[in-house]
Amino acid sequence: MSEKGPFLSRLWSKQHGRQYAISAIGAGSSGVALVLCAYQLLFLQDHAEWNDFTGFAIVGAVVSLIILLVSFPEFLRFRGHVATLEEIMELQSTAELRRRKADGVLAAEALGAGHLEHWNAFLESKGLRR
Repeated sequence: MSEKGPFLSRLWSKQHGRQYAISAIGAGSSGVALVLCAYQLLFLQDHAEWNDFTGFAIVGAVVSLIILLVSFPEFLRFRGHVATLEEIMELQSTAELRRRKADGVLAAEALGAGHLEHWNAFLESKGLRR
């Protein structure tokens, strides 16, 4: 085993470039599942036809809450990188672009996928190639 670290950390690092999409899907779908389970527990629990699903709703709420607590902070971190890139790309001042270029490189490298290529193309269009 040449790579160090726990299995899940290695698996997550292998998904570089897809991490933003994975965390967005995980956070969004677990949030929806949590709302549906809460609706079952709050309003449908006493209904005769839906009473049998209360146990599934409790288990689903716990599982979706755990997934939400894990994936939502990662989603916010990646969303912050996207916001940083968008903010820097809206700047018109060349001096300000030069000053913030390092932040843009860090954000583009963290996001992976096509963000780094898009960032490099933006820098070339502004005449600020690395």
